[in-house]
Amino acid sequence: MKRHSFLFCKIIFLFVIMMTWVLLAGAAPSEVAPGEEALWLRYLIPLPHRITITRKVIWAPQDIAVKTAAAAGEVEKHAASMLKGLLSGKNGCPSNGNEFEILIGTLDKLRLTVPEYRKQLEQLPNRDQAYIICPLGNNRLLLTGLNEKGVYYAVRTLYQLLEPKLTRRQVEIPLARVLDWPDLEERGLWNFPPEWIPWLASFKLNYGKMQVRYKMEKGRKNRAPINVKALINARLNAFNLVPFITHLNFIPSMYEVYPGLAGKGDSALAGRYFAHKHGDAHRAPCATNPRLTEIIAEWMTDICSQGAREISCWLTERPAQCACVSCMRAGQFVAEGRAFVNAWKKVRKQYPDLVIRIFISTTANEKYYKLLAELSPEIKVERACAMESGRVRHLPRDLFSDPLFDYHAAHGTWLISYDVPFSANGAVETPEFKVPESSACRIKDFVRQLIARKYRGACGMTGWSRLGREICGFNYQAFAEFSWNLNGRSERDFTIAWATREGYAEPEKVGEWQEIMGPIEFDVYDSDFPNCYSQGRAIEMIAEKRLPIPGEGMFRYYREAAAFGKKLEACGKALKIAERFKDPYLANETRVVISYIKLAQAIYDVAAAVSAETAPEKNKQALLLEQLKDAGNENIAAIRQWRSSLGSEPWHRRVYDAIKAVDNTVRAITKKIQHFQ
Repeated sequence: MKRHSFLFCKIIFLFVIMMTWVLLAGAAPSEVAPGEEALWLRYLIPLPHRITITRKVIWAPQDIAVKTAAAAGEVEKHAASMLKGLLSGKNGCPSNGNEFEILIGTLDKLRLTVPEYRKQLEQLPNRDQAYIICPLGNNRLLLTGLNEKGVYYAVRTLYQLLEPKLTRRQVEIPLARVLDWPDLEERGLWNFPPEWIPWLASFKLNYGKMQVRYKMEKGRKNRAPINVKALINARLNAFNLVPFITHLNFIPSMYEVYPGLAGKGDSALAGRYFAHKHGDAHRAPCATNPRLTEIIAEWMTDICSQGAREISCWLTERPAQCACVSCMRAGQFVAEGRAFVNAWKKVRKQYPDLVIRIFISTTANEKYYKLLAELSPEIKVERACAMESGRVRHLPRDLFSDPLFDYHAAHGTWLISYDVPFSANGAVETPEFKVPESSACRIKDFVRQLIARKYRGACGMTGWSRLGREICGFNYQAFAEFSWNLNGRSERDFTIAWATREGYAEPEKVGEWQEIMGPIEFDVYDSDFPNCYSQGRAIEMIAEKRLPIPGEGMFRYYREAAAFGKKLEACGKALKIAERFKDPYLANETRVVISYIKLAQAIYDVAAAVSAETAPEKNKQALLLEQLKDAGNENIAAIRQWRSSLGSEPWHRRVYDAIKAVDNTVRAITKKIQHFQ
């Protein structure tokens, strides 16, 4: 009995101590030192445009109430539930106390009469996504905006700020003052699994594509089923998941049901990209046939009936032309654009809020001037596979420009680019190799140019069916950072934030690594990569005994012979840094980059020797070939080491493509040199 009494007293004593500590901790705000604020901000990706944290309060998670307006919409409610889940997740106690209140909602729904807040928000770019966070006294924090999207992003910011300071017993709440908005309206990926949506939305990416299936049967209405569950999930996360009607030359079943729709003549065969490796020539449709408009209208109607209100309409991929008189007069892409627009006009009678996008991805200028001139202002335009066609040689980095599309962007046409260089290949149309690349400066450079060109959005393709987050996650988050707040952080500071969130023990060292490797990786992978290997251009240079010119072709960013050594020396320093990290990924990535530099140097040396008026002596020739062979073997070994650290074989075929291309290059050059003898 005495033992039970003692135990009971002990429990009461501990409870009193704990409650006293909580009350004292939560009684009044405490000051936040500048150094503490800087460390706190490292947990934010992207960094808000304006944020200050001068005070904080500490409460037990269960003492915090997360409240929304009575008329809150589904996005606001979902955002509030995320925050409640975070607070209750540590100890399982619901967050419904009355000591501190987090108030979530639009200005209108909360019925807040704060004219200065509304004025501030209304003057911002992309104001429907803008938000304010501010304290209301010492025990309330307001998260608000003009639109539910802005409220959602306010919650995402606070969520990131609370995560590192949350334990079972307490949470440090910053009494932050934030005014924030995105620099680009639309920011996203394409070719990603729908389960990524909450993760992408967590760092404020907000756009993606949704595959559409096609059910066609003669005599019945054509259907286009979509993933409704993913659509709803996207909407709750302020994410615009847009169903797309794929390239019209990629739907062969359409010609099986409607043979008369097939484009006439061999000119209707669109061919394929080199990177596709296999497949047929994809026949474009006879786009002036009224049946095409009817089919598209039925697809659009079915998509709308499932809840979507925006559809991306993809023109034929690659130059092609139906040879019938009507299509020849209009031009293939103009005729296809008209079919989509006419279908949209029909469907809008039933669904007046339907928005469409015209997706242009071909690499030649096929009467785009005419198509763009015909589109009404409410139709959006998506541009893809245009990185190389819009590239303008310039030092220190190339410019990207397309006078026609840039003119329309500057004069109000809603334009998005699909060419953000997430992968080493850069150009969307040549996603041939899967090798590692983490270059914040490459991402920032491209985004900066798009913003200057008045584009409204940007996204990039990820060709990874698996391990996309592990391999491209750094570049995805760099894009999230700089598309939201272009000038907020340096590439180094962004990397430190990324490393902090990823749990690196020495985030500053990761930032130091990126300062070295980011520009070098930009150089290595922007120098005719991967075409110099995959399309045999290095082999051709040797076979034709062409003089290798520093600063051109595959030596684009090697402007002098000494550049190879300088880059290797810098990479050596970066490798020493990366080898300190527990995770071997960045060290393995560094080794791959080093091997590509050595390979380029070996090819340069061989090309310089064979292009000389006097053939090299046999001993020197043998040394050059040995250097080439060693470089090729090192490259293959580095790629294998990097990929093996992520998982055992079999790997994606494009990993093997990278290995095979280098092996073929070394073997073919060796054979050519021996033939010259």
